Amino acid sequence: MSFRLGPDGKPVEVDSSFDERKQRTKPPQNEPATQPPPGRSDAGKTQPPGVDLFGHIVGGQQDNMRPGRMPVSEEPPTRPMRRAKAESADEPDSNFNAAEPKTQINFGSAGVSGEGFVCGWLVIVDGPGKGKSLSIGAGQSAISRSSGERLTLDFGDQTITSKQQLLVIYDDENREFLISPGNGSSLNRLNGKVVGSQMVLNAGDLLKVGATTLRFVPFCDSTFTWE
Repeated sequence: MSFRLGPDGKPVEVDSSFDERKQRTKPPQNEPATQPPPGRSDAGKTQPPGVDLFGHIVGGQQDNMRPGRMPVSEEPPTRPMRRAKAESADEPDSNFNAAEPKTQINFGSAGVSGEGFVCGWLVIVDGPGKGKSLSIGAGQSAISRSSGERLTLDFGDQTITSKQQLLVIYDDENREFLISPGNGSSLNRLNGKVVGSQMVLNAGDLLKVGATTLRFVPFCDSTFTWE
């Protein structure tokens, strides 16, 4: 126990025992900010740069430092991808993205390109796309649902493969049309017969590919062909 003088000058008993409960519930008091010693001023001094969440130094001259003080170098500009085939060492960079030339079709006695020369048609007479027609060009044309093929049957017939379902060939030297089986799992029929090998295609023939039936209409024949 201890005593202190009260307002009236008489000694007053003071409880000096440590009350742990009161100490726990006592709200924390803010500590006063530390003041610099007298006669010392930080005015005019540069504040140190801050540090971001990843440890990079911000606001200083070391913004290009990775965590762990590893310098960050600028990435080189992306170079265009080279063509798959080997390029010569002295070939200029401007040729790296040059498109491959399109394959030319040897057509007619002059050996010109057959691109754009219509040799016949396949007209859809039954199934999805009824009433539509496909132009048959020179050389060999594949039928499939893919837009990358020369003869695209993409009218909703899912039984037609996305690769080579059937091959249609125009032989400009013999002036005849042929069909040959492709890679499709669905059967192809010419006038009701399964196309299991190369067969001659004549005017008016009915060709069934998947669930689609097409009628063959020739343009080039024994009386005319492109020269």
